[in-house]
Formats: sequence, C-alpha cells, structure tokens
Amino acid sequence: MAFDLTRPADAAVPGDLSASDQTTICDLTGPERFVVWSLRWCASRHEDTAFADLCLRDSFERAGLAASLPALRRYASLVAGEPAHCPAAARLGCWRINAAEAHTLQALASLQADRFGDAWRALTAVCARFDAARAMLALGEIADALSAMGARIR
Repeated sequence: MAFDLTRPADAAVPGDLSASDQTTICDLTGPERFVVWSLRWCASRHEDTAFADLCLRDSFERAGLAASLPALRRYASLVAGEPAHCPAAARLGCWRINAAEAHTLQALASLQADRFGDAWRALTAVCARFDAARAMLALGEIADALSAMGARIR
C-alpha cells in the first residue's frame, strides 16, 4: 500500500496546525474534546489503575465508542509511550492542547476526509515512521467509529 504524500495546491488541509499552539480546549468541539481527554487519560499514570480503566471504559461505552477503546489504547501507547508520572488531574486541567494532541486531531480529520497523505504527515510528526503505520490503522478505527455516529473532527 502506498500513500500519495503530495498535497493538491487547491486543497484545504483538514486540521490546519498553524495556530495549534494557541488552541485551547474551549476551541474544540465535543468529539474533539473527548479525543483529547481520552489521550490525556491514557498518557497519565494512575494510582488506582483498575478504577482508571473502569472510568475510561465507562466513558467510551457512554459515548457509544466502546469498540474503539482498544484502538485508542494502541494509539496512545505508540504516541505517548509509557504513561507519564504527571497525575491525570493536572493534565486534564491544561487549557492548551499539546503537539501530540493537535497532530492526532489533524490525523483524525484527514482520515475522515480520506486524506491519507495528510494523516501520514501528521502522524510522522509525533511518532517514529515504523510506528506511524500502526498508529494510522488505530486512528482509522476511531475515525470510522466517529464518522458512523456523525461526529466530525475539524
């Protein structure tokens, strides 16, 4: 499988990152906030891992995305690696989104728009090329689930 990495000159880029360092949680839509929250939750080390797992599972079930949870966990481990020692409460309260979150949203928007080259470029910015293919497959599952329920990532 090969991806066309060239971008047509007249094409708008989904999830433009030019102002991502100024993007806050308040600027995001509900589905985008859910994705960012989920990534932050997965990237944090929790004192009670069983309770943290239950909270995440419950959130995905309530959102109608239970089948996508394994894909998110795979993706988070590829992008974030080992969970950070920073408590989830400290990460969840951060207003600005970080580069990994911005690139994730861009990749999801690109996948929903069938722009695989743009998704690939977004993912190779936050993980090794070797992991980018697996990350793209995992995000593809999430993008499909979000699209099926009418949730769009910008």
